[in-house]
Amino acid sequence: MKRYQLYNIRKEYFRNQYKYACIEWKDFDFSVFDKIMYIARAGSGKNPETYDDCIIMCDTETSKEIPDVQCRNFVVAWTISVRAFDSNIVTLYGHKPSEFVSCIDEMRKHLQGSKTVFYWHNLSYDWVFVRQFCFRQWGTPEKQLNTKSHYPLFITFKNGIIFKDSLILAQRNLLKWSEDLQVEHVKAAGKWIYNIARNQDWQFTPDEIEYIEHDTLAGVECIQKTMDTLNKHIYSMPYTATGIPREAVRKIGKEYHARDLFKRIVPEYYIQCILEAVYHGGFTHANRHYISRTVKGTILAKDFASSYPFCMLAFKYPMTRFSPLGKDVSVDYILRNSTKYAFIFKLVMTNVKLKDDIAMPALQLSKCTKLINSVEDNGRILQCDFCSIFLNEIDLQVISSQYDFKGACTEVHFSTKKYLPRWFTDYVFQCFEDKCKLKNGDPVLYSIAKAKLNSLYGMCCQKPVKQLIEEDYETGEYNINEETPNEELYEKYKKKYTSILPYQWGVYVTSYAFKNLHELGSCVADDGVWLYSDTDSCYATKWDEDKVAAYNEKCKALLRANGYGCVKMGEKEFWLGVAEHDGTYSEFRTVGSKRYCCRYADVEENRKPDAKGKTKANKLKLTVAGVPKKGVACLSDNIDLFRRGFIFDGATTGKLQHTYYFDNEIWIDKHGNERADSIDLSPAAYELDEVSIDWDKLWTEDIEIQVYEKEGDEE
Repeated sequence: MKRYQLYNIRKEYFRNQYKYACIEWKDFDFSVFDKIMYIARAGSGKNPETYDDCIIMCDTETSKEIPDVQCRNFVVAWTISVRAFDSNIVTLYGHKPSEFVSCIDEMRKHLQGSKTVFYWHNLSYDWVFVRQFCFRQWGTPEKQLNTKSHYPLFITFKNGIIFKDSLILAQRNLLKWSEDLQVEHVKAAGKWIYNIARNQDWQFTPDEIEYIEHDTLAGVECIQKTMDTLNKHIYSMPYTATGIPREAVRKIGKEYHARDLFKRIVPEYYIQCILEAVYHGGFTHANRHYISRTVKGTILAKDFASSYPFCMLAFKYPMTRFSPLGKDVSVDYILRNSTKYAFIFKLVMTNVKLKDDIAMPALQLSKCTKLINSVEDNGRILQCDFCSIFLNEIDLQVISSQYDFKGACTEVHFSTKKYLPRWFTDYVFQCFEDKCKLKNGDPVLYSIAKAKLNSLYGMCCQKPVKQLIEEDYETGEYNINEETPNEELYEKYKKKYTSILPYQWGVYVTSYAFKNLHELGSCVADDGVWLYSDTDSCYATKWDEDKVAAYNEKCKALLRANGYGCVKMGEKEFWLGVAEHDGTYSEFRTVGSKRYCCRYADVEENRKPDAKGKTKANKLKLTVAGVPKKGVACLSDNIDLFRRGFIFDGATTGKLQHTYYFDNEIWIDKHGNERADSIDLSPAAYELDEVSIDWDKLWTEDIEIQVYEKEGDEE
């Protein structure tokens, strides 16, 4: 009998004869897993790796020693849901972490593959609680990849067990993921009360059983929907959201010999270092004249449609290897030749002063290599006696228009500009088209299309040399392995056959977007005020709509010049890069970058109910880095309270502080609870202050950092 025939027979059995159950693990007949098949990994040679052809999700629930106190925590419940043959097979649950490991061992006795994948929706949290119990039974991991300290992406053991994080793939919490993908089971938010002290002999209520069951059952259903849409097997699922388009780009790039172009233009290591110095993230700034002032009246927001993808299609990029110019040149020399050539260089300036009291100064303090006698505005320079900074010609166009200075360009390197390769820009446009056409269609396809489009820029700006972060399995600490010199790692990156997108393209995408934002800001009416900027959006009291329309026509012309147009759906046209209306507000207040609050105006667009029947009119909207959106409740509907020194309390915001406890041994407490390492999550207050954050670092992250919130309170 062929595999597909046996598969269909067993699929029919689980669909029509077998009944799914949520059951305590000791009462389950594990021989059911004998029917689950395995699949060989394609291209793995004469002795292929085999993977159990099922989807498994794990989760733990924990309790504090004392409710509402920062203290050690321990596992009081765990679940494992298994899905195969397009059906939910079982959800197993238990209390003790040692039983969790024993349950997996029992599963593995009946599963026939050499490897089994176990997903966790936020592996970084659960791993701390189960690690010691896994070590005792299976030894320390064979391989572990960490995106940063305490954030493992995957963990593999010698016995074939693989733990993978699904949060980094989904890029959203489980409640939103299950709702977005419209799976059968969604997270049962609110049915587990967290401020109760439980022990491992706790008798679960029906609500608690439903809660822990749905945490993993929703997970396996979401994984299956994603896997089916991507046409993947359990062994070939991407690790991250960025991995979804990355594989497609590599496949298309191989067809069009992208590797050959990469090898021709990839820079030498010292030039790569200059490029990293030139790179900056999105421009985020508040008008210094309106800090801690409530602006009343009409405030209108404009937002670019897919800003970074537009830049990829509309502009020209360095398409030859950067070469030294061999001489110092004037600012004017760079600007005169900036249409044909890309330049990277160090700009050395004296007597620097901002022109005309410009509201959004572009010169970034944190990027300067040397600075003397500066006057600053929330991380931007207003004036200084001396400054040196690495730039490219696009950044220089903005800075030279804003500042008076005497200067010269040194350490100059140049490259010939051309459009990005057609195969790549066609893929970018295809992703935009898919996003537009799927917006009100299949939720899974739309979710993936959106992730693809949003990830394309990130693929270009990832640093080639990444820190190797290793977990110390004895102490629980994470350390950076610096044994291999960065230059050696860079040479390895250059030789990898999967390296096809040069870093300099990402550098230039951000520079073009930076320039576009300032061009949009120039469209604020003469009697209006540019209040705030954030990467691809601007808030102002009044816009010159004729100028905005002219800007949008310019964007369309740039796209047409490279052979691209709009996506048309019925009578509506969708254009990349154009500035669109993004909200009407009646009050606005900011204390600096990534810290602002505004009130939705009582106008028709804000009176329309959303999918949940809620309206925006007259409600406050909060954007503060590190504070969940629901923290707006702390303001008691009074925008004037939004000022430096205001405390957002953790009980209201749901913002939690992580405290790690590493005991480095397993022990039994007086209540009979198995204990080991743990994390405490306690409400964390946030004070609104003047602390500046390095946003550039955040822009180079490949993942979205999880913000822990109380169940049922998700925005």
